[in-house]
Amino acid sequence: MAVRTWLPVPNDPDSDIYKTSAQEAPFVREILRRGRTLPGVEEVAVGDIAAVPLGHDRNDLNPFSLILEGRENQSDQPPLVNATEVTPSYFHLIGMTLQRGRFLSETDNETAPAVAVINEAFARTYWPNDDAVGKHLKLNNARGTTTKPSWTTVVGVIADARTESLAESSVPQIYVSVYQDRPKDLAIFLRGRLDSAATPAELREQIQLINPELPVFGARMLKDVVTASLSERRFSMEMVGLFALTALLLAGLGIYGVISYLVSERTHEIGIRLTLGAQSRNILRMVLRQGLGLAIAGAAVGLVCALIVSHLMAGLLYGVRPTDPLTFAGVALLLIGVALLACYIPARRAIRVDPLVALRHD
Repeated sequence: MAVRTWLPVPNDPDSDIYKTSAQEAPFVREILRRGRTLPGVEEVAVGDIAAVPLGHDRNDLNPFSLILEGRENQSDQPPLVNATEVTPSYFHLIGMTLQRGRFLSETDNETAPAVAVINEAFARTYWPNDDAVGKHLKLNNARGTTTKPSWTTVVGVIADARTESLAESSVPQIYVSVYQDRPKDLAIFLRGRLDSAATPAELREQIQLINPELPVFGARMLKDVVTASLSERRFSMEMVGLFALTALLLAGLGIYGVISYLVSERTHEIGIRLTLGAQSRNILRMVLRQGLGLAIAGAAVGLVCALIVSHLMAGLLYGVRPTDPLTFAGVALLLIGVALLACYIPARRAIRVDPLVALRHD
């Protein structure tokens, strides 16, 4: 199975290394070339730390003030957007889907006009009634470290992806070429059949052969990054699951207690039925029908209540709707199954009653 890993390469803006994009571009291209020669590597990409899906925090983001062509004077405080610097190979490696236009290419280098790729959420936000491809915008770095005074042309629109949070896919995003806008830090992405122990060391060695002054650290598998990002949500769901299991157990015990009591109250009646020739299966069916009737009524009430409060769980769910019919049906069937088991035990006890003993039962 294909796996992905990434290595941060800090690029101190206060050092004398790679002061401009033109100086850094040959270094990035050499990383890509050497990375492709490593055993098992199929694809290599480079980006800033914010390009790591689900693996960055707010401090890793690169905020730019956004100015749209034709709307320069509409606001004294331009909106801030987070721009991510990547190489053209990043989109295919991560699995981005192109909707319109094109991806970044190798011709979008340090000497070419500035271009950008945006996601559908960005296009809907700023050009809701128009095609975003071909539009122009300016990006001024809010940290004051980089300014792009020239117009940047939107050359492509990609599908929304949950790279910032699994809870939200419609976050406006813009991607620019790493060759045209020098990032503070670099992350190297590898895809292929990789040795998680050997590959990071091999890549670290190759990078330090290019420039021994740059430290390389923090190799991680992308699946581990995703797992870490889900830890809080997983804990919440485990707690919810534990409470749900406890509630199911209590419901089963409650049904068992109620049916056992009802059976004991009807012991004399059951003895008369058996004496008059009633079959054991008829007694079993009678007890089960009574218990399942209560369980089905309780499940129906529970489903209605769950539909009413299901929106409270929306923030904990991914890939399933709060009102998913299969989930609701599965839970209802599970509850009825537990109820059937809870009813079956006292029902079996009822059909084993000796009619003579039952007739003497007060």
